[in-house]
Amino acid sequence: MVSYRILGPLEVIRAGQPVPLRSPKQRAVLAVLLVHAGRVVSLDLLLAALWGDAPPDTAVGQVQTLIWRLRGVLGDAIATRPGGYRLVVAPDALDATVFAATTAEAAELVAAGRLAEASRRYGDALAAWRGPVLADVRLPGDPGVAGFHAAVAELTEQRLAAERDRIDVEFGLGRHAELIPRLHRMVRDEPLREELRERLMRALHRAGRRAEALEVYRQGRAAGVAELGLEPGPALQALHGRILAGDPLLDDTPDGAPAPAAAQLPMDAPDFVGRDAVAADLVARLTAATATAPRVVAVSGVAGGGKTTLAVHVGHLVRASFPHGQLFVDLRGGGEPLDPGAVLGRFLQALGEDPRAVPAGTDERAALFRARTAGRRLLVVLDNAAGENQVRPLLPAEPGCAVLVTARRRLTALPGAVHVDLGVFTAEQAVDLLRHALGPARVTAEHADCRRVAERCGHLPLAIRIAAARLAARPHWPVRRLADQLADERARLDVLRTGDLAVRSSLATSYQELTGAERRLLRLLGAVDLPRVPSWAAAALLDLPLAAAEELTERLVEARLVDVDPAGYRLHDLVRAYAGERGAAEEPAGVGRAALARLVGGWLTLTDEAYRRTPGGFRRGPAGTAPRWSRWTAAELDVVLADPVSWFEAARGPLTGAVRRAASAGLDEAAWNLANTLGRFFELREHLDDWDATTGQALAACEAAGNETGQAWLLRARGERYLDLDRLDDARRCLDAALTRFERLGERAGQALTLRAAGTAHRLRRDDAAAMTALGRAEALTVELGDPTGQAQVLFGLGAAHRVAGRTDAAETAFRAALALFRQLDDRFGEAYTSTSLALVLGREGAEADAGRLLRRALALCEELGYRRGAAISRGHLGDLHLRTGEYERAVAELTEAVAGSREVGDGIGELIALRRLGAAHLALGRLPAARSALRGCLALCRVHGEEQERERALRLLGEARTRAASEVRAS
Repeated sequence: MVSYRILGPLEVIRAGQPVPLRSPKQRAVLAVLLVHAGRVVSLDLLLAALWGDAPPDTAVGQVQTLIWRLRGVLGDAIATRPGGYRLVVAPDALDATVFAATTAEAAELVAAGRLAEASRRYGDALAAWRGPVLADVRLPGDPGVAGFHAAVAELTEQRLAAERDRIDVEFGLGRHAELIPRLHRMVRDEPLREELRERLMRALHRAGRRAEALEVYRQGRAAGVAELGLEPGPALQALHGRILAGDPLLDDTPDGAPAPAAAQLPMDAPDFVGRDAVAADLVARLTAATATAPRVVAVSGVAGGGKTTLAVHVGHLVRASFPHGQLFVDLRGGGEPLDPGAVLGRFLQALGEDPRAVPAGTDERAALFRARTAGRRLLVVLDNAAGENQVRPLLPAEPGCAVLVTARRRLTALPGAVHVDLGVFTAEQAVDLLRHALGPARVTAEHADCRRVAERCGHLPLAIRIAAARLAARPHWPVRRLADQLADERARLDVLRTGDLAVRSSLATSYQELTGAERRLLRLLGAVDLPRVPSWAAAALLDLPLAAAEELTERLVEARLVDVDPAGYRLHDLVRAYAGERGAAEEPAGVGRAALARLVGGWLTLTDEAYRRTPGGFRRGPAGTAPRWSRWTAAELDVVLADPVSWFEAARGPLTGAVRRAASAGLDEAAWNLANTLGRFFELREHLDDWDATTGQALAACEAAGNETGQAWLLRARGERYLDLDRLDDARRCLDAALTRFERLGERAGQALTLRAAGTAHRLRRDDAAAMTALGRAEALTVELGDPTGQAQVLFGLGAAHRVAGRTDAAETAFRAALALFRQLDDRFGEAYTSTSLALVLGREGAEADAGRLLRRALALCEELGYRRGAAISRGHLGDLHLRTGEYERAVAELTEAVAGSREVGDGIGELIALRRLGAAHLALGRLPAARSALRGCLALCRVHGEEQERERALRLLGEARTRAASEVRAS
């Protein structure tokens, strides 16, 4: 085992023997890793440590060499991590860590009143120090940037704090006379540290050396005035005055005995669950050593998120680290906030201050509070803070103290604070709280219903706690009963109340803190009733410029009523329910529906533009007549939609939600406009379930409103989707219904697109005559309309029909004509699938080289477009081409990818064909087990999809595999 010593000169000990590290740079690198032990040290930080801001060209290589050499000494303790290195050190392998643990043990002994044992443990801790921290290490670069100086200062301060605490213990044991030489040395080394000078004066006074005590004060005052221009602090001045006056209490009070420890923490929650990792992180942050300031940690989160419960629990966990007491106050930030001056008065009395000696002004009380906390290790818990102005006067200055603040808003202006955002429970954490309240047996027996309760509470801790209390008070209730009550979103807040706990009142407090504009935005967010909204939603809802509306939304984020989401913003279910209530109560009729129309109009603007920028694929027909909303400039749209397909993927969830909400609100025109446009992206990215849901919801809205135009276009889109799924009967039903409506409306463009799709359906059903009739009609309409894209798609359909019917020359002619048109139109989607089909014709006619080039081009286009189905099809045909030309290994590689790709997009027929071809390739290579596995997979899918022709081919190949296997057995 390797251990390290940094409390003095740097030492590495292995198997009990020192390990020499003679290279100064090697020692410097190890020193930086050790002061950041357990954390990733970036390469940039190491470069700065060694060379400052002027590293040589070979610097990175030199660092790598130094790390390599250190690993030769330390083994695998140095781990490479993204961007840097991390030194893994066991807790008992670093003297600084052992020192901190030993001082913590000593503090616990002090809190328990075991002063003699505490004195010995402090002595053990201080014995680890062999001199100044890393006394023999010099960083040739910039130690400040490397964090070296700060770490050394922190450890040095820890040593001084331990020495000071040991002195206090010795005072408590009556050893004041023995302390005088040590205190003289410490004051000489740190002449401006008043807490040390105060202890020396007390020790001298108790030893009967009053004149010397007064001289120590005089020297300290002179040093402070000369070096800092400051008079002594209130505590030192007060002690000086008491010595001058001969205060008898100085003689009656045991030397250095600490004031009674304040213990104001409320009772810890007996059912604390689900926050162990966060609690451990807070404990580490609150007990970490600092050089010059107390640790301040600010926890923020939504109302009812469990902030107070967490803070109290953590306070109890760290009590031993703060033996001089724990102060707690509810600052009432959600109601009438407490005056910080009044809070300081309470704190000072809790610390033993005579109420008559407490000054009147807040500033004076804050100064006295800082003086009374100097030299003490106190925890201050400030719960439910209203803001930074309320908190600042309540902060001690003593580095040995720590402050834990909770607030709904993020207190970003709080100096030196570490911010921790507290979210809601996970599903398992929520069920754990129910298990603790209801007992394991009840939760196990009704686990599914418990999960439903947790989900319908939005995993909000307060809501879970209320639900648990209601169920615990009604042991005869099945959990399902409460889950069913919570299913009604409109009544959910009525259900979530018990005793003095209610989710609605907790949210109401946050709501009342908002400005009028912020409240209106929250009400409109509730009115549109969408769990996720884009970053520009507020601008559409309020019809404001983007920047102004975004500022309002960010204020709701700060108030923890809205959360940031990768695609924009998110409202917790219960916040959304409360906002909806307020919207219904406070907004005039129709305002919410108009706001929703603007929001959907914004999505229409973006999807229209994204559709225009995306090549090929599903054609929507006309954009529709729903109002569009936009506050974007052309340049802003260029940024937002630089990659329209990636934009769509990121926004897919909110987009599908917008269709659903528009349809349910009766915005039928907007619903079908948006659903129809989204078809291009759903087809391209194989999101066929979303395509089904959005077109189905919009179709229902159009049928309810009698919107026949919307019905026609959506029926045609659903027919196209069924074609992608090989559900030919469903496809024909939808396409026939769409065609009937288009003919009644006189909509020729819709007729052409529907007839082209119908031709595909007939071809797949092997009905050549019906296919050619439908495609012929579609061709005539596209020529009449002057629609080159439509003509190219119809020519492709004609080529496919000719190929299936065995008319290869006609198929090649049609495919080449379609390909030329697609290239002319820069329709890469059309070029991809037409190239694949033309390659099939050429490959059968002996032009394998041309076929291969076309298939590779098709594959590259599909990958560029993110069209996974097309890529799998192209790979399958490439594999088949390699199979026919005897390139079996290449065939296996392409066909393995084709099987995986087809499976990924749910293309069962493509998968079974690729499996049959893969089996043939393995068979050709003599890999009989692999061949049998692929062919059996093909047969299983053939039974599902009713593919008799492929089934017969697979059976023939499987029979050949069995024959070969039998021959091999006989030969052996």
